[in-house]
Amino acid sequence: MSADERRLPPAVTFKSGAQLLIELGVVEHITHQGIRYIAATSPDWPFGEGRAYPYWELAKATVMETRPFLDFFRDHPRASGGKS
Repeated sequence: MSADERRLPPAVTFKSGAQLLIELGVVEHITHQGIRYIAATSPDWPFGEGRAYPYWELAKATVMETRPFLDFFRDHPRASGGKS
């Protein structure tokens, strides 16, 4: 586990998650709108009602647990045009 991995936030929003994916080099470019599109269209998206992980509301923002969020994009690089 890298130093960056040890300092991960416990949760991300669509916007901060997009920024984190870029910072960690999981993808070269993605926007929060791109993540929202993937969330709405991918049958393997892990968050939401009836899924493995819930969304949370925090300060009027939708948040997701960071580790499964990152795991999804690492396990599904084609979903975001990421590195395979």
